[in-house]
Amino acid sequence: MKKNIINILIDIRYAIRYIILYHRFGSFGAKSHMLKPLRLVKPKYIKIGKDVTIQGLARMECVRQHEGQTYNGEIIIHDGVSIEQGCHIIAGSKLEIEKNVTISAYVYIADCGHSFKDVTKDYIDQPLVIKPTKILEGAFIGAGAKIMPGVTVGKHSVVGANAVVTKDIPDYTMVAGVPAGIIKKYDFDEGEWKKP
Repeated sequence: MKKNIINILIDIRYAIRYIILYHRFGSFGAKSHMLKPLRLVKPKYIKIGKDVTIQGLARMECVRQHEGQTYNGEIIIHDGVSIEQGCHIIAGSKLEIEKNVTISAYVYIADCGHSFKDVTKDYIDQPLVIKPTKILEGAFIGAGAKIMPGVTVGKHSVVGANAVVTKDIPDYTMVAGVPAGIIKKYDFDEGEWKKP
């Protein structure tokens, strides 16, 4: 009896949290949860699918205005995504993380950066340069990795810890290093990761 009451209270707590979060975000799927503290900029442009976990100290930003310019920042996180603590995701356009992606702690993902064109202005005051960025289904991003603007991380690919990814990663490929380079590819005939 006592166990049933505890389970009911837990369900009520999740239901209340879901209702609160659902109205802050563009959408917020069932059984998803976020742990505080978080920094959210324009959360109504963030869409979160079902069974998503986002740990504390995460920072997610949708840029809509900067230095008089208008942008269309939107973050879409599909079902089953796991994002560990301290991650920073920033979008100046549509940045999409497909289903069942695992993002380890302190990862940086962006689809925008500041221009360097005008040397009379501070870097932070210059317009944004937008380059579409996407993480495809089932990818794994190691701790401390940086996914730079303009990159597509392929399906079920693996990004090593602290890698800096500046180019697209093909599906079923493992990369590591600064800048990240291919170290292995999955061989379906032999059922294992092999050096190229």
